[in-house]
Amino acid sequence: MKTFDHEWIFDAFAGDPSFFTKRMFGGLAAYVHERQVLVLVEPTKSGRWKWHGVLVCTSYEDQPSIRADFPALTPHGILRKWLWVDSRHDAFEETMEGVAKRMAGNDPRFGIVPRTTASGKTTSGRTRRRKRSRPDSFQAGTTSRSARAIASKRSTKRSGRKR
Repeated sequence: MKTFDHEWIFDAFAGDPSFFTKRMFGGLAAYVHERQVLVLVEPTKSGRWKWHGVLVCTSYEDQPSIRADFPALTPHGILRKWLWVDSRHDAFEETMEGVAKRMAGNDPRFGIVPRTTASGKTTSGRTRRRKRSRPDSFQAGTTSRSARAIASKRSTKRSGRKR
């Protein structure tokens, strides 16, 4: 498995039993305290992106207070809902040491709770549209008499068409 340049950031979480990592966006996402807290990113071989640094998972509401504490963090140019620090920034190491310490201390401003799918697997914070549930009258085996009549008429029309 590929190693990332800045995995040293994970040292702050090493003793926490809730800590684990997972591949995401070609990078490596870190989860602690049941939240996705950051993603290490490096340029992709395909050239899809040239990012090299850390995405910090947070909400829009918490960004101002986090940025007041860590001015090197800025909204990412594409993933604006998360904060970002480029590894070339002068304050990169200092910033990420401080951020990781706050995350390890369970600062509620950091991290997003991954959504859970019907199978129990977690998505990685992606927003998915919920499917509208159909009224009971459209559930299998419980269709109303009028719905069955309409369906029957449609199938009769289709079978009676010339090909």
